[in-house]
Amino acid sequence: MSSLERPPRWGLIAIVVLLLANVGLVLLLAQRSNGAPDVDLGSVVTATTASPRTAAPPRTSATPGADSSASSTIARPSQSGVLAVYGDGYSSGNSEGGEGAAGWPALVAEQLGMQLELRAATLTGYMRPGSTGQTYPQLVRAQPSADATVTVVFGSRNDVAAPPDGVRAAASATYQAILAADPDTKLVVIGPCWSSSSPPAELTAVSTAVRTAAEAAGAIYVDPLALGWFANPAGLVSPIDDISLLDAGHVFLAQQIGPLVDSARSS
Repeated sequence: MSSLERPPRWGLIAIVVLLLANVGLVLLLAQRSNGAPDVDLGSVVTATTASPRTAAPPRTSATPGADSSASSTIARPSQSGVLAVYGDGYSSGNSEGGEGAAGWPALVAEQLGMQLELRAATLTGYMRPGSTGQTYPQLVRAQPSADATVTVVFGSRNDVAAPPDGVRAAASATYQAILAADPDTKLVVIGPCWSSSSPPAELTAVSTAVRTAAEAAGAIYVDPLALGWFANPAGLVSPIDDISLLDAGHVFLAQQIGPLVDSARSS
């Protein structure tokens, strides 16, 4: 005999009914899972495709709110050539005015967006050695510029006591050295200045000698004596020595020379 009791017949019937009920419940749940969902998925898909996300445009210097340093970099004038300057104290400046960024060479270079190469020394001239012990030809040979778009040679009143023939020969040597080092540069020669309306006859002769050499070299020549640049020196020239230029004098020179350099650069 078995140690387990055999269940009564009604119990077996109840078990069968319970199993059938469970099977029916499983089938019902499976049917609901394969039917229409409770959430309208169609409306979700439509909303997504109807409102696509647009990518933000890339930020540039022209876009409002762009980085200020990028805007300022674009707004700055690009370097547009090299400006080489040879001269005396009217180009180098001194304690009375025109030193560094206040000098006309720096002002013109900044105005035109050019790189400046300045070779100037006080008291120098085509024949007179200046503060460095060099004349103009020696300044050029010691520091020739090989890539100047425009080269300006300015001066010099320091040659006032020099013989005009000697000045002409020294000026010719200066221009030949410049063009030998940089044949493509545009040469602008500015004659000597005088800080009154009555320059001495000796300086006028020097100016004529410089003009002759400049024209022979194919340079542009500018005569400050004839143009009267400092015929009225008040406010432009130092009252201490009546020679040195004040900062205002360098601003005045930049106004005169800037257009000359720009025109030569464009020619």
